[in-house]
Amino acid sequence: MSKMERILTFIAVVEGNGFTAAARKCNVSTAAISRQISMLESELQTELLLRTTRQVTLTEIGAQYYQQCKKILGELKDAELAITSSQQEAIGTLNITSSRYFAMNYLIPHLYEFINLNPKLQIRFELAERFPNLAKEEIDILFGVSMESDDKGLVRRRVATTRYILCGSPLYFKKNGMPKIPSDLTKHRYITHAMRKPDNVLVFTTGQEIHVNPILWLNDCYAMRECAIQHMGIIKMHDYIVKDALKNQQLIEVLHEYQEPQQPVYLYYQQSRYLQPKIRRFIDFYLSKMENG
Repeated sequence: MSKMERILTFIAVVEGNGFTAAARKCNVSTAAISRQISMLESELQTELLLRTTRQVTLTEIGAQYYQQCKKILGELKDAELAITSSQQEAIGTLNITSSRYFAMNYLIPHLYEFINLNPKLQIRFELAERFPNLAKEEIDILFGVSMESDDKGLVRRRVATTRYILCGSPLYFKKNGMPKIPSDLTKHRYITHAMRKPDNVLVFTTGQEIHVNPILWLNDCYAMRECAIQHMGIIKMHDYIVKDALKNQQLIEVLHEYQEPQQPVYLYYQQSRYLQPKIRRFIDFYLSKMENG
């Protein structure tokens, strides 16, 4: 039996929570499963599993080995799928995560056309303001993120630019005064996003860093915008999220001359999976739409 087969046996034991389930899955005896695990541990010179009369559990190094094996096997499967299906039409389920406002402004308006062009494809959208683990959560594409990732397995492509805007409601500024310079913000109520790191520092074009004291943390930009409209404080938000509220004078921008002019917005995908038709076609379609306005 090869090293790969021993690794697959190890995975079967972990996912079956024991030797008996693994033996049924592999159609061999429990003793054969035990021998394969012992051989693998001997080759690695480490204990992967803790065995008792009632259960089998992973050691700490065993858990790390299991995760790495699953990752490598997943990448191998993706590579084989990419080769065999590179000339085929988009099929299966496409898992996309996007920030709500980016999806509503850029993705949803063209979704009907894309679905009609790829009728055998199913799409699962998650509207969330977070940076998920794409490999672990089996997410194909992440859209509308302004932060960078140090994950070497991800490809990042700029899909748009945005500008951060500091703003609050007219009534809030009537009661609390209008900030004239960045340091004035230390006297104001600030609403921040729970995902921002740091969540209490504002940086301006002058290089000045202002430490503010948030009164409210939220994990949703829509909720932040609504709280600002309801006179609760000042928010820092992408322009496409607050443009309607600014136009309707529900919100007023402040310190415009101090704000950084542009921020890139990215999409992310796993490098090994781009050749899959469902991923490649979605990315190419939307990049074309965004480039053409």
